Amino acid sequence: MKDKLNIATWNIRTLLQKGKLENIKQEMERMKLNILGLSEVRWKGAGKITSGGHKIIYSGGTESEKGVGIIVDQTVTKAIKGYWTLSDRILLVKIAGKPVDLNIIQVYAPTANSNDEDLDKFYNELDTAKTQCKSQDPLIIMGDFNAKVGTEKVDDIVGKHGLGIRNERGEKLIE
Repeated sequence: MKDKLNIATWNIRTLLQKGKLENIKQEMERMKLNILGLSEVRWKGAGKITSGGHKIIYSGGTESEKGVGIIVDQTVTKAIKGYWTLSDRILLVKIAGKPVDLNIIQVYAPTANSNDEDLDKFYNELDTAKTQCKSQDPLIIMGDFNAKVGTEKVDDIVGKHGLGIRNERGEKLIE
């Protein structure tokens, strides 16, 4: 695998629309992305597929709602060590690297309309995913947290380039 990876995340609203996957792959190539995390995939079940040299790993539920996924290009496909689908909101992918491996957790947090129990369950699942990663391996947690962290810097957790005014979900995320 190469020394530098371009990584991004995108809430795509759905992958159920005809042509949407092809559009996303074209955007990955245009933006020179190697790894793209997806929120609101809306595919049922969990698994992996190959499409035109890209590998798509996804985790959905029993209904066509929520869902997360990660698309990788050909250079990264060969380096995937494994993946773990925790729920329709959390997916962990492990990528072989030297001298350490890379762990990526893609998330789609409950919206503001969800109750506190759903939010607590989400963060407990996220903690569970983090325990599957070796402490010396880099960990990227990305996705749609449905939170606003605002523009106020908080230690090395949040920078000053966020959007909006911090809301309750933003406080929970920082916590």
